[in-house]
Parts: sequence; structure tokens; C-alpha cells
Amino acid sequence: MKNNLEDKMMAAAIAAILLFDSDESIIKISSGRGKGSKWFQEHTRVSIGKTSLSSERSKRSVLR
Repeated sequence: MKNNLEDKMMAAAIAAILLFDSDESIIKISSGRGKGSKWFQEHTRVSIGKTSLSSERSKRSVLR
């Protein structure tokens, strides 16, 4: 049990050290890929069979 706790503490210490760069500031982890341009979003939607953004936006809402 003690060995497992020591291993976890060692892993946490190593991770903390790796998250610091040479300026002693925390490295920011990226949030992932962005959605891209409107053109890219439009063509991606159409290529997977969804309606285009322009026609989707032009529909009237049900609540009107």
C-alpha cells in the first residue's frame, strides 16, 4: 500500500515538473482543434449529409 502511494506521489511530482517551462510558468494545454472557418464548417456538414448552415439558419423557429 505504501509503495503504491509513493508511486502516485512520484508520478504527480514528475507531472508537475513537466508542466513548468524554463520561465517557471505553467505550460498551457491546448483546448483542441478549433471549428475552422465558416466555409470549412459548411462543407464538412454537407459532406456528412447534414443540411448546410445557410439553409439551417434560414429556417423559421418553431417558437415564433
